[in-house]
Amino acid sequence: MAFKLNVNGKVMEADVDADTPLLWTLRDTLGITGPKFGCGIGACGACTVHIDGKPVRSCTRPVSTVGAGAITTIEAMENHPIGKKVQAAWMDLDVAQCGYCQP
Repeated sequence: MAFKLNVNGKVMEADVDADTPLLWTLRDTLGITGPKFGCGIGACGACTVHIDGKPVRSCTRPVSTVGAGAITTIEAMENHPIGKKVQAAWMDLDVAQCGYCQP
């Protein structure tokens, strides 16, 4: 089934089963790899995205439930003034960790 999703301000189409978790639709079908797989039960937060400004665990959210909601992933932060400041501070202070949680 084809779903039109508003991801980071762009309309994208994904042909996936209705019960496919949003996480796998984003990562495997749309190539958006910022949201990560952590626990698969919505407890760890590695898969968090925002839908209409509210945090959602994408590993447990079926793509069919998103509707016309605006999905924002960590990738969108590089274009946000606060995101740019955070990135600059991390680079200035050599904050980089293992990279798993960084887009």
